[in-house]
Amino acid sequence: MVWLKATPLGLASYPSPAGVRPPASELLGKLRRLIEEGRFAAGSRLPPERALAAELHVGRPALREAIKALSVLGMVESRRGSGTLVKSVEPATVASPLAASLATSDFGMLELLEVRKILEPRAAWLAATRAAARHLVEIENARQRLELHDRDWKLVARLDCELHSAIFRGAQNPVLVLINQFLTTHIIGKRAGRVRFAPDVERMRRDHQAIVSAILKRQADAAEKAMVEHLNSVGLDLITEESR
Repeated sequence: MVWLKATPLGLASYPSPAGVRPPASELLGKLRRLIEEGRFAAGSRLPPERALAAELHVGRPALREAIKALSVLGMVESRRGSGTLVKSVEPATVASPLAASLATSDFGMLELLEVRKILEPRAAWLAATRAAARHLVEIENARQRLELHDRDWKLVARLDCELHSAIFRGAQNPVLVLINQFLTTHIIGKRAGRVRFAPDVERMRRDHQAIVSAILKRQADAAEKAMVEHLNSVGLDLITEESR
């Protein structure tokens, strides 16, 4: 049974699955800040895993996951027998060769949508499976904020990104969170030049209601299916707009 408590800002409590992993995405953000602020200088070695986990008050599995994400971003490098070395103290979006390359590439909303259709349905599935109570509150509140606005399209577009980002955070995978942050930057930039991106705001509301409802009820397959259907609708809107 699912117990919900209504508040002025949304639902204050939700069921939490057994064995939810530590919030690795938050740990990743903390490690990034420590590196960028000079706590761990370029060329230095991170403390041993056991010591660093104790210092940060986290589990070692969550720490390993966060370090893997930093490695993907080019900020650290793990070497057998030598530990984990800090390669760059620059922000991850600059340090990552992939991000730097994509930042200067010319691609459109349809290309971004193809990537979203690969990632977001599974992110919704994971959120339904892994999200902690605080993530569920954040997701539902983001949906409710979005429903309050339907005339200022720039605001709607930003709030739409906030809802999707909340779902990614609920998936509790720091690599997915970082990829979404990069994609969101480009999505907002591409939308800025458009008067309206999704003409049927009411349909968007129904889509989001279906996605969020499935996540809150821990119905992972339904959440994934609802996200696929939503992105298919977005794709049809894009194709219609491109053909004008």
